[in-house]
Amino acid sequence: MFGNRYWVNDTYYKQGGPVFFYDTGEGDAHPEVSVFLAEAYGPSAVMALTRRFGGLAVLFEHRFYGSSNEGSFPFSMDLTTGMAVDGYSAYKYLNTEQALQDTVYFASNFEPRGLDEHWRSWCDDACQKSKNILRYLGFLSTHSGYGISPILILSTSAPLKTCQQLFCALLENPSLPNLDAKASQVDMWTYYAQTERSMTRNCSADFTAVTNYIDSVLTNGTFQQILKLKREIYNATHIPFTLNVTEMSTFENSEIADSLLAPLDGYQNSGFALSTLGFCDVLETIDRRDLSTTDNGGTSPAIAPESGLAAAYNITLAYRSFLFALQKVAEPRPVPQLRQIDEMSWMWQSCSEYGFYARGNPLNRHTIVSRFQSLDYLQEQCNQAFPFLQTAAPNVAGPNKYGGWNMNPSNTMFTNGEFDPWRSVSPASTDTEIGAPGRRTVQDVPPCNVSPRKDELFGIVYRDQVHAPDLLLDTELGAEPFLAGVGLFGMALERWLDCFGK
Repeated sequence: MFGNRYWVNDTYYKQGGPVFFYDTGEGDAHPEVSVFLAEAYGPSAVMALTRRFGGLAVLFEHRFYGSSNEGSFPFSMDLTTGMAVDGYSAYKYLNTEQALQDTVYFASNFEPRGLDEHWRSWCDDACQKSKNILRYLGFLSTHSGYGISPILILSTSAPLKTCQQLFCALLENPSLPNLDAKASQVDMWTYYAQTERSMTRNCSADFTAVTNYIDSVLTNGTFQQILKLKREIYNATHIPFTLNVTEMSTFENSEIADSLLAPLDGYQNSGFALSTLGFCDVLETIDRRDLSTTDNGGTSPAIAPESGLAAAYNITLAYRSFLFALQKVAEPRPVPQLRQIDEMSWMWQSCSEYGFYARGNPLNRHTIVSRFQSLDYLQEQCNQAFPFLQTAAPNVAGPNKYGGWNMNPSNTMFTNGEFDPWRSVSPASTDTEIGAPGRRTVQDVPPCNVSPRKDELFGIVYRDQVHAPDLLLDTELGAEPFLAGVGLFGMALERWLDCFGK
């Protein structure tokens, strides 16, 4: 194991209490300490469980992540490029299997300072099992919070979005996962499909219509038409506005495609109402939000019916309003300067193992992503960033060997937001068109060391929620996910802890 950073809160620890282990995943863990261990912004799930069960909270940083000054870096990092100086010789150690071993090593060697002598004797016996358990471990985290007996793991969102927002307590060997299952995959066009499903129908319709219109011009337009369109989109989405005609002609179609996604940037963590809705309001009212219509409690007809501006009026009006909304509401995209270490580490994981290429799918009639956001374009981004890549495409077979969609471990609870973009590649996925088995999520707590039925999943899908809504009590998103998630997991843990004489 390399020198992973970790932080401990033992405020509520009682002799023999469980350990709640939270791997923060693809990012600098230090800012999370005040959020999750000190609860600076309100109650956190990991501390709520620690208080209830007299446990110890550990916040753990994933290898190759941290800040520009310090982090869990096993090799020297270039602060300008954000990459490991040694290239492939370093990055070959940033993979799923290596990250799992970090957790095993930690479980076997962790000695909290200042706690009673009972700790060591407890861990000597319990942690000895961890190496054997690893062989059976289903992929129980998306931020590499992988289960190790008898450490209780609280994890969410991360390198392998196969458990999305996971609360897990692995107290004994989980059952061997189905090795034929898939979850990590190169093509993840469903990422933005989740966003589209949660949008108002008129905004979704116009987003699709405008995207198709732009693709049509880029594919079939004259040089002048294409140049004009590129200038309009660039000026609406970038700062500074300094490109001349020659520079504008080199503005790639794939860059146009990426610019159109600006209104969706905050969706994953905030949801439609707190991110994309403002853009949609400007788009569908042509910025006449001051008018009293049926959309805002008035009696006058809405400017845009449910079918959208393009269908009710014409595509030109929809496109012009779309551009205006981009410029007025969407966050401008500055010209890239320095790349962050965390950004490059996650990109390596995606390019080498996980895939998750969020492309546009022209076969999806509701697509809100340009066809120029293609698999080829996304793979080329990987090839340019990492010319030493050893494979032509991500080796998704590596992480999928842990179970993928069909993983079925015991003593584990899975939670998802209904509209979380990552749900499509989690065991709770309902996207059967891409191969998900469509398992049913149930709240009946399974007995200790007993896996649920293969067509079921123990956990919760939070209605109308997105990514990780239960880790913190968020007043904007609502308290229900936090209370329901922590409550159900607490009930399950009361039952599962009996396996260890609790």
